[in-house]
Amino acid sequence: MIKKMVIRIDDVGYTPINNIGAFMAFDSGVGTAADVMLDTPGTVDALERLRNYPWISIGWHTHFWGSPVLDSQKVKSLVDPVSGHFISDIQTTDRFNEEELRAEMRAQLERCIRILGKAPETSQSMGPASKFSRIKEEVCREYGIVTDFTYGVRGRDGTVTFTEPEERWKGRKIYWMSPGPAYHELFGDSLAAMGSYDPVKYYTEDRGGMNDLPEGAVAGQAWHPGYVDYYMCREGDRGPNARNFLECRPIDTHALCSEELKRWIIDNKIELLNFRDALYGTRDYQNHLKSVGSSLYVGR
Repeated sequence: MIKKMVIRIDDVGYTPINNIGAFMAFDSGVGTAADVMLDTPGTVDALERLRNYPWISIGWHTHFWGSPVLDSQKVKSLVDPVSGHFISDIQTTDRFNEEELRAEMRAQLERCIRILGKAPETSQSMGPASKFSRIKEEVCREYGIVTDFTYGVRGRDGTVTFTEPEERWKGRKIYWMSPGPAYHELFGDSLAAMGSYDPVKYYTEDRGGMNDLPEGAVAGQAWHPGYVDYYMCREGDRGPNARNFLECRPIDTHALCSEELKRWIIDNKIELLNFRDALYGTRDYQNHLKSVGSSLYVGR
């Protein structure tokens, strides 16, 4: 049985309404890490609130579903002139100016530093497949944001693809468990498939295969707790699975706050960590649990 786990909350900062559910997962649930979007309507609200959550590690979630921090006239190649939002294929196209993207990424991170007091600590590596990814990796290195720290990714077919993290992280292997079997329904083309979507059973029935991972590994998953407003329905994610990723948010909120999931964590003596803890050997999240008298605290 895997004994250590990071539970990442994605899309924090999407909108203020979405943040209500995301912060429920921190306050009443088992969320240990926040991946924050720095270009969306709820960014400032999220960063201001996260100043009061030092036990939560902060990641940079680079969907680019919002609008530029810089004046749009300074980053014309990144922006749809009609909507004022980033162009929908920004992560896969080469049709933008590299220096404009670098400037916008730096502006987003500088706003984070002004509000939160620091840059994000991590950002999931996107690989070198596109110009966007390459520039993001360069900017992350500039700001000391760790990207290449996961060791294996479990795909939707249940198989694990192993990759070697950067040399300094080889002693602390984080196995990234999503998208996994719990996500099948989200990548379908029908809302009806969501009837079998169940994040709690992902854990209690070991649908992700965490029991197959080696002793001492840290398992990590990402979920999307939140509530939905007009911006998210009409102006946010424009991907092919956007509707299912709207549907899943209140389900994830309920699941991550459920007593059933908490009982599974307690019964299996799972040590919850944030990414700082997993990478550097700290115990920030567990120390927080101890300070508030949580039954999720794992003593040593």
